[in-house]
Amino acid sequence: MECPRCDYHIHTKYLGCANGTMEVAAVVAECEKLGVTSLAITDHLNSPDRLADHAPILDDIRALETDVEVFFGAELNFTGAGEGFVFSDEIKAEHGFGFGIGGIHAAYLDDYSEEKLVSVQHEHHLRTCRDPLVDVLVHPYWFWKGEFDKRGWPWFTSMKAVPESCARELGAAAKETGTAIEINTAAIFVNPQYDEAFVAEYVDYLAIIAEEGAVFSVGSDAHDIGQLATIEKGWKVVEKLGLSAERVWSPKCEPVMEGAA
Repeated sequence: MECPRCDYHIHTKYLGCANGTMEVAAVVAECEKLGVTSLAITDHLNSPDRLADHAPILDDIRALETDVEVFFGAELNFTGAGEGFVFSDEIKAEHGFGFGIGGIHAAYLDDYSEEKLVSVQHEHHLRTCRDPLVDVLVHPYWFWKGEFDKRGWPWFTSMKAVPESCARELGAAAKETGTAIEINTAAIFVNPQYDEAFVAEYVDYLAIIAEEGAVFSVGSDAHDIGQLATIEKGWKVVEKLGLSAERVWSPKCEPVMEGAA
């Protein structure tokens, strides 16, 4: 099965984590060249004071002339360990967000141990799945290496640290709640901080989740225009996992731009 040509995790210059190449019009033009037919702009929403920064993104999408289907969402981060997301039905309606993707973006540890690290991540993965306003769990077991280096912690180098029981519990929770598990290319599959062995183990991890019946979202997580091309790796992972088109998630909301379809 050929994976649908989609990319549902893309950043812009407006929230400060992506660089100046990530103009909405330039992003969509590059996606067109790559054969993407459906995409979503999903920049970070970590605190209420950043809501206004998303308005120019929506304006830029509405000004597009494109045959690509374009959605508008937000990437959510926990406000703290064991806490929730800055998202609500009211925020979605007022600011025009069609959906939310989200997950854990920090270790949330005072003292390091690999077992604790995995346990905290797994807890927050399940919390994400159980949040009815979150449609996609982003990049499970991605870490910011800067946090590890700053604290002098050993780098997370093997998915074998994650028990199979965690993968199966997450897959079952995702199936039950309808939450998609993300296949993230820039953060995981082409990240130079991970070697080939880690990437192979990560595919095995996703395969276990797939056995539990979960659906998957594909996203480049591009922060630079050159990273958009990494989405092709995500499409290949879908094919390697043997996922049918019905198990590749797409937003259930209406797109801002309808595209050629």
